[in-house]
Amino acid sequence: MSMTNTDRPRYSPARRIPLGASGDLLLLSGILCVDDDARDNIEVQTRRIFDRIARALAKHGASLSDIVKTTSYLADLADYEGFNRVRVEAFKDCQEPPASTAVGAGSLLGSGTRVEIEAVAFVPSH
Repeated sequence: MSMTNTDRPRYSPARRIPLGASGDLLLLSGILCVDDDARDNIEVQTRRIFDRIARALAKHGASLSDIVKTTSYLADLADYEGFNRVRVEAFKDCQEPPASTAVGAGSLLGSGTRVEIEAVAFVPSH
């Protein structure tokens, strides 16, 4: 079955929710790295995903330090050590790292894709 662009499910890569005078909640959809040169490499994929998350946050005036929660889906929980090494590095400059959940996703991610990460950030009003 062939799908056209109009048949595909719609989603928002980022959704900003106003919380009043204090700021906004920013929900980022899951982000993958399907770059050929990163295939099956958990650390490279994780690093690139956090770079992409940082760029998405910057579009909304936020940074990695504004993330309050991440949920990560790993193709194999045996990859957790390499994933976590990069995750810790990504948040090393944050005063308080975000809450974090990692879930084994098995083959849901597709061949060669090791991790998908979604994030929730609080963007304070300026």
